[in-house]
Amino acid sequence: MNISVICVPYQNDVTRWGTANGPKAFLDHGLVGLIEQRGHKVREPVWIELPRSERTRDGITNLGRIASRTSAAVSAAIWQGDFALVLAGDCTHALGPIGGVAQACGAAGVAWFDAHGDMNTMATTTSGLIGGLPYAVALGWDLDDWRRAAGLEQPVRPQAAALIGTSDLDPAEVEALRTHPIFHLDAGRLNQPGVKKGVYQAMRARASEAPGWYIHLDLDVGGPKALPGGLTPAPYWPSRANIIRAVGGATQALPARAATVAVYNPSTDQQNRGLRFGLDMAMAVIEHVQSS
Repeated sequence: MNISVICVPYQNDVTRWGTANGPKAFLDHGLVGLIEQRGHKVREPVWIELPRSERTRDGITNLGRIASRTSAAVSAAIWQGDFALVLAGDCTHALGPIGGVAQACGAAGVAWFDAHGDMNTMATTTSGLIGGLPYAVALGWDLDDWRRAAGLEQPVRPQAAALIGTSDLDPAEVEALRTHPIFHLDAGRLNQPGVKKGVYQAMRARASEAPGWYIHLDLDVGGPKALPGGLTPAPYWPSRANIIRAVGGATQALPARAATVAVYNPSTDQQNRGLRFGLDMAMAVIEHVQSS
């Protein structure tokens, strides 16, 4: 299998700071070698940049322009038959890969692993954190200009959406999950025995809802033990092993064409626990995508 690695070195629209340094850290610590050891070919990494000449004082516009470039890179990778592995600073950069899958496949489904829902809108957010909005944007609930900039003309259908591993949802997100047919598996249920089979069966039942799927891996789903120093640590979390099993089960069940590993800050990870968790999460996707 050919793997296109696409790096988005931004925390929101800021580079060279915090989780923006995560993509380089994964490459510096041997991600490409791990993939090649499994017999895959890895192309030269593509780095997404927002030129200063295109930067505005509006953060959403900047994120849309980063997403547009990411979407183009992901769709190009898929068109040439590759699996697109995106290394991103944070969750705000999920729109680009989702749009890239939609552009290449006709529509995108999303399996989103996260301690949080990222399903708030500007009307429901209580913190104003832009990182709490991208899944809602992909679903078409707000900020359509950002979604369209990412090449996602038609929002992700709730029937082709999953949210897995949550432990910290706002009331508006709980209500959204109650009223929309999105598959939801919280952190407590993710800790039960047989999780890989259960996630596989649930995702297999939805696999035909979209011709191509995107796997989103926010590393804070593992809690502060797996990801030290996270800005929004999970209040409780599943076991590290069960998370990785669940990622494998979802990937195996779906026609996955792209995945993102996000929210790793090397400056807060003195013992490399988050680094190892991110590498293991990426490899859980790579090892299962061929059998999907």
